[in-house]
Amino acid sequence: SSSTAPGPIRLRPADNTNEELFKRSMKVIFSEDAFVTPRYNVTMAHVPMVRPGFVLGMKHIQPQYEIPTGEEIYEFAHSLFKKVQLSSECSIVCLIYVERLMETAKVPLLASTWKPIFMCGLLLASKVWQDLSSWNIEFASVYPQFSLESINRLEHLFLQHIKWDLYISSSLYAKYYFALRSLLEKKDFRQRYNRMVGGVDNVAASEALKIQQRTEVVKEEALLQLSRSM
Repeated sequence: SSSTAPGPIRLRPADNTNEELFKRSMKVIFSEDAFVTPRYNVTMAHVPMVRPGFVLGMKHIQPQYEIPTGEEIYEFAHSLFKKVQLSSECSIVCLIYVERLMETAKVPLLASTWKPIFMCGLLLASKVWQDLSSWNIEFASVYPQFSLESINRLEHLFLQHIKWDLYISSSLYAKYYFALRSLLEKKDFRQRYNRMVGGVDNVAASEALKIQQRTEVVKEEALLQLSRSM
C-alpha cells in the first residue's frame, strides 16, 4: 500500500485516459454502465392490421457522463451517510481503498466510473470499521439503480483488483487523516464535510490502531474467502 499522504483526486472526462497512468480496460470494467440497471424509452404505435392493435417499441437510453460538480458528489455521499449511518472514519478508509485501487490496478477515476468506485469503497470501509457493518442490500436500497447482484459483483471486482489487500496500518491511516484535516481549514470545507459525515474533529491514536487491528482480521477473512473460491 502507498506510504505517502494522499494528493487531490481529480476526475477525468470519460474519454480522456492516460494509458501510462491507467489501463483503458479498467475504464470499461468499472464503468457505471456495467452495474446500473438499463433504462429504456418505450413508444407505442398504432399499426393497421386485420385486427386493430398497437406495437410497443423499446430503445435503450444511452447515459451521458459528465464530470460531476462538488455538490453532486456531496449529495451522492450524503444520502448514503445519512441513511446507512456511516461513521466519519469510513470516509478516510474509503479514500485509502479508492487510491489503492487506482495505484494497484491502474483504474481511472472518470465521469463514468466514480460512482461505482466511490460506493464500493464506502461499502468496504463500512465492513472494516463499523461494529454493525452495512449489508450490501442496504446500499442497493439507497441507490436503487444498482441491483444487489451488481453490488455483489462490483465488490468482488474491487477486492480482486486490490489483490484482496484490505490492511491499513495505523501510520497510513494517520497520514490520510491529517491530509484530510488540512483540507478542513479551507473555507466552507469543514462545515460541508462535517455535515456529510456527521463527523468529529479529532482522532485519537487508539482509533488508528483500531483500524489496523480490524483490517488485519478482515484481510485474513478475505484471503480465506479467496482460497475457498479457487
